[in-house]
Amino acid sequence: MNLPSLIPTAATVAEPYITLRRAHTSRTYDYAKRGMFDLPVFESELHAHKCKIGESWIYFAIPEGANPKALQPQDRLYVGAQTQDRMFRGDRMRGENFHHAQMRAGNGVDTPHALLLSGKSIVIFRSAAHRLAEVIEADPAHARLRTLAEQPRTTRKHLGWWYEQYVLHSEPGQWRWNTAPADTALGRLFGR
Repeated sequence: MNLPSLIPTAATVAEPYITLRRAHTSRTYDYAKRGMFDLPVFESELHAHKCKIGESWIYFAIPEGANPKALQPQDRLYVGAQTQDRMFRGDRMRGENFHHAQMRAGNGVDTPHALLLSGKSIVIFRSAAHRLAEVIEADPAHARLRTLAEQPRTTRKHLGWWYEQYVLHSEPGQWRWNTAPADTALGRLFGR
């Protein structure tokens, strides 16, 4: 049985969070604490407050102009979850530089840097996990997904994380810059 896609539902309660406008060709930064040097600075625009400790979000990156409620295969760039914003890093950057190590790493030559250099922008949308849970609870078509809100939660395995893992489980290999598979707990919940 095919599992329903969660992203169109998440898009109904999503808000634009960050737009990555371009990669600077000459401006770089270091993240010495992680052994990363001379990384290109990404010009970004923050559309909403940064995620605060205690909040739980699922977020997804798509090319600017793509319809989040009807994504094409090439539009699925990255999906993740967070309980606090750690996307802005870089020595002496005062939190003004987009740095998400896993997303920046991309998948081989398919990276955010390459996409930005091609002239395209990237929009990161986010959906508050509690709002998404309310939508799922109210929609009989998503009855199978209600089990996600019933799973045990920890600091790492918060509600947004369960939604992220569901997306990776139900759409394996379909998110261009996600290289890690879904947690095995999702296989126990939904099969495969």
